[in-house]
Amino acid sequence: MYHFVDLTHEQKLQRREYLDYYSFLAQISVIVPILAIQCYLLGTWIQRGVQKQQDLQTPSSPYVKQARLGHGFNVSSLTSRWRVFAWWCGDAVEIAGVYWGTKGEVIGAGVWTLWLVVLCFLQTGDDYLHMTKRFGIVAASQLPFHYLLSLKTPYSPLQLLTRQSHESLISIHQLLGRIITSLLYGHAILYLNFYVLSGLLGTKLQEFYVLCGIFGIIAFTIIGTTALKPVRDWSYRVFYIVHVVLATALLPLLYFHVSHIRIYLYETTLIYALNAALRFLNTTNQPGTITQIPGTTLLDITIPTNKPSSKTKWHPGQHAYISLSGHPLLRTFRSNPFTAASLPSVDGQLRFIARILDGNTSTLAQNKSFSPNLSLEGPYGLASHPDKLLQYDRILFVAGGVGATFIGPLYRQLLSDLSPGKGSYRRQKVNFVWVAQSMADVEWALPGNEQEREGFAERLRIYITKNTDGIATSSSNGDFTIGEDDEQVPGEEGIELEEQKKLMENAAGEKTSSGLSVTAGRPDLTRVVEQVFSQSSSERVAVLVCGPRGLSRALRRDVGRWVKRGREVWLHNEEFAL
Repeated sequence: MYHFVDLTHEQKLQRREYLDYYSFLAQISVIVPILAIQCYLLGTWIQRGVQKQQDLQTPSSPYVKQARLGHGFNVSSLTSRWRVFAWWCGDAVEIAGVYWGTKGEVIGAGVWTLWLVVLCFLQTGDDYLHMTKRFGIVAASQLPFHYLLSLKTPYSPLQLLTRQSHESLISIHQLLGRIITSLLYGHAILYLNFYVLSGLLGTKLQEFYVLCGIFGIIAFTIIGTTALKPVRDWSYRVFYIVHVVLATALLPLLYFHVSHIRIYLYETTLIYALNAALRFLNTTNQPGTITQIPGTTLLDITIPTNKPSSKTKWHPGQHAYISLSGHPLLRTFRSNPFTAASLPSVDGQLRFIARILDGNTSTLAQNKSFSPNLSLEGPYGLASHPDKLLQYDRILFVAGGVGATFIGPLYRQLLSDLSPGKGSYRRQKVNFVWVAQSMADVEWALPGNEQEREGFAERLRIYITKNTDGIATSSSNGDFTIGEDDEQVPGEEGIELEEQKKLMENAAGEKTSSGLSVTAGRPDLTRVVEQVFSQSSSERVAVLVCGPRGLSRALRRDVGRWVKRGREVWLHNEEFAL
């Protein structure tokens, strides 16, 4: 269908108009999904108002229960079906062991890819070079949005419009990166084919703008390869440095490759500079203390916030990037995200708990005997979790290892919001399950105030997964481990009764001197979830989890059974990405 055609000057001008028009159309098309999200948020707001009206009826009314469970043909029934569909969209997609995103994200990416490919062919006629150029310019038109998705600042327009955090949007950033790379592959292959068939390959490979394009394709390939999970697991630091350096180098490479895409490069550069400026303004150097928690490989990083200069307001569940103070450029590659494990407004300090691994945490550990100046960039992450939790009737928190740095402050804040003292009816609807390797990995989280400590222990059950010899126990679910056990073979047999007795001095389920309920081994998540959902069929349930991927997957599987029965559930899985 396509040929190498000779065009007149007027035809070339018309081709340029088509190229500019369809690339512009490809860029502004992003307004459509953003508007769809706004419509969804509006519908959710309306539905919440309807739900409040229903709640004014007698709580024991069978009509209310039927509506909440989605029985019959009404708005609530449609809402229930939508919840089941939305849950299905949140299932993970893995191909050959590589995680590609959720079903909803992959479907959305497929639709967006199809739309962009259609724009690459419309009104190209039989002009081979027109179609070839279209692949390149349509891909370039997506770069500003691609970089916009990577903004960490809470002032990002996409975060404000979608009510999502950077960690939620980064998966879309990754998928769009693969789409852009695929379109550029098509552009490069078609051009190389043209050069070969026209006998121009040797000549073109000596031209500077062609070399810029080739190096650009290589850079996109390296970025995509190092972003794969096996590479990130091997060395997150290598992945991060390569990603930042090449994403920066791509802009001048593409700038000198062709002039017609420079408008999109100007937009991308502006977004890039805005991100750098906002991160710089959001970074402070403050004195802090670094200590190692006895009996663990955990670092306790503490920064006072009771100084007049500490005006930043922190919310439970937010995080910051921390490193030793130094040159801003080098600091970018040395920072790690750590969740604030304290309530600064109550405790008068920012506290971060991190396990010592290679890289930045190892560097921080080398300075634990000093009181160094620390670079603190943040806060980042959503501030709406505490308010959202109050909209649900029953709450389940699940933490694995240092995942309690995210869960713990939310748990403390919720208990404080529900009732000032322990034993209240509202607090009985909160459950916190914490899976840790040892008691030493837990004690850092206990509040200093004795009264608050009693309330903290009230709805908390701790599961210790290693005995005194360091032998890991098996999960009753058989599919998740904590901390150093992440590579353990799933489904291994449980340890013998004699070894179970060595797990701790007090028997499983007994109270420690701190009032904590401690159990040997791993929890039966299926039973835990069943106990939460079996209390009342009309209750709205929130489930928040932070820990190893196996833990979150097991929990999602068990909660999913209740979603399919029509229950209203908010499941939040806290994960960190780029």
